[in-house]
Amino acid sequence: MKKIILKFFITGAAIATLVTGCKKGDINGDIAAVTIGSYVTEVARGNAIIDYANLATSKVDVTVKEYGQPVDKIKLFVSKGALTADKSQWKAIKEVPYNGDTKLEVTANEIATALGIPVTGLETGATYTIYNQVISKDGQVHDITNTGADFYGNPNYKMLMWWQAVVVCPFSAAAWGGVGTVFSARVLQDAWADYNVGDIISNIEITSPTQLKFNRMWLTDAGDTRPVLVDINASTGAATVTRQIYGDYTVYGIFDISCASSGTNNWVFSCVNTITLTLNHAVGTTNYGTYILRLQKL
Repeated sequence: MKKIILKFFITGAAIATLVTGCKKGDINGDIAAVTIGSYVTEVARGNAIIDYANLATSKVDVTVKEYGQPVDKIKLFVSKGALTADKSQWKAIKEVPYNGDTKLEVTANEIATALGIPVTGLETGATYTIYNQVISKDGQVHDITNTGADFYGNPNYKMLMWWQAVVVCPFSAAAWGGVGTVFSARVLQDAWADYNVGDIISNIEITSPTQLKFNRMWLTDAGDTRPVLVDINASTGAATVTRQIYGDYTVYGIFDISCASSGTNNWVFSCVNTITLTLNHAVGTTNYGTYILRLQKL
């Protein structure tokens, strides 16, 4: 944290269509070459969760229907992380024949196989993006790379050319000893820089089936005893830290600093014994930034 505070003082606060897929050989720019294309629209979004504790049976799905030229089949691809138009990162999963409203179902094993990893290599907390490449009966191929972002991203069209799955595991307090258990965790990453990798944070308590309490989360003044509570969605392991004042850094002239979870990368996974929190630190309206803390339960 020292480096971050010093940097903060030095630098100041951070500020803070349907067009178509072209047929093979077509060149962008000639309106005469543009023809009516195909895409698929959303009928239903099913499960988007891959349960790491049940990889053998876990699967995700959406249901789609054609729009435009008649669709022959849909080829599914996957990449790890956010949506990308870089097709070198796409890995083929399978082809699904189109037959009216069509359910596209992908298993955890199919995602792992496409990526060339064992199914246990899927990363908890990670998002996997699945791409629908639509192949029409006249041979045209349509995906996000030849359908403008302003088009496939427009909710008015209900276009479903990509979708996402996230790998989670339910939180089980019993797996960590049950309510009332106090444990320690090893630091894997602390971007706030209070801790070094390998340091131990002690006195973490399971206060309920869906809550942890860090009795002293950060290296504030020695006398600080203000806790930080972490609420957990037991079905997914998703974690939330509502804004809480956790202490003072008197040596830096910082008092009543608080933290709160930010974004979606906040998880407590009992199946792999990890805690990941992305926390924003602030004093009043002074924002010190958002930093990740990753821990391994001991």
